[in-house]
Amino acid sequence: MEFTDITADTAQAFFTCLSCQSVETCDALTPHQMAWKQWHSDHKDMGLKAKVLKVNGAVVGRCHYGPIKISPLVGRDMTVILCLYVHMHEHPLGDQRGLGYGRAMLEAVESDAQTSGAQAVAAWATDGSWYPVSFYLHAGYTEVDREDGVIAVWKPFSTKAEAPRILRLPDHPSLHADKVAVLVADNNWCSGSSRKRLAREAVAGLEAMTDYIEVGPPFDGRIIHFGTVGGIFLDGEAYRPDEDITESSDLRRCIVEMYQRKCAGEQRME
Repeated sequence: MEFTDITADTAQAFFTCLSCQSVETCDALTPHQMAWKQWHSDHKDMGLKAKVLKVNGAVVGRCHYGPIKISPLVGRDMTVILCLYVHMHEHPLGDQRGLGYGRAMLEAVESDAQTSGAQAVAAWATDGSWYPVSFYLHAGYTEVDREDGVIAVWKPFSTKAEAPRILRLPDHPSLHADKVAVLVADNNWCSGSSRKRLAREAVAGLEAMTDYIEVGPPFDGRIIHFGTVGGIFLDGEAYRPDEDITESSDLRRCIVEMYQRKCAGEQRME
């Protein structure tokens, strides 16, 4: 068992989230995966670590983590796990969960954090099957913050350590009665990385109908928390928050329909 930095041989497995290590159709990264690869390139000099777990030459797990300043959490003097994932797909290895690989990676991250002088390790988790909070609780972590299904957990190494909290926007942007407010608040390291591109495509040419806003993080590289962990919001309501959005056409159609309803409502009021 070897937990090591990604190399030219393992980068493909890492950036495709282990889903297609040897499938011919996965030789090229998707736009989302390319965006994530760029995010990694932009932040590795800031302390981001990208590692894979190899067993008998096969990549069975992946993990990336780094200082809290490039995480979705707020705090100081701690390492934050951004993703810890064990291979669960049928191809090519089969489900590798339940074999202790997740715990092995977690312990390796904790050891690295302590060696680097961090006062704690933290992570963000959910109540679902992706990044389950139960995994961390069973490993001795404690829940310290929660909002809209996003859960912050931590394990301190020092009595001086201060618990982290989830990064939140201070308030919602104001809405405009005569246009559809289209807001994108997202991350560049996980499933939401292509949403800004899709939203830009959707609003192109609709300037008279929309008030388009891209919310930048308070600190460069951090995730934005806005109701859910990132996403596209139309007049403050999340657009398909539980779906992997791949096409801009449906979003564009939804924006136009919302605008038409607004116009119809104004005409009735007159």
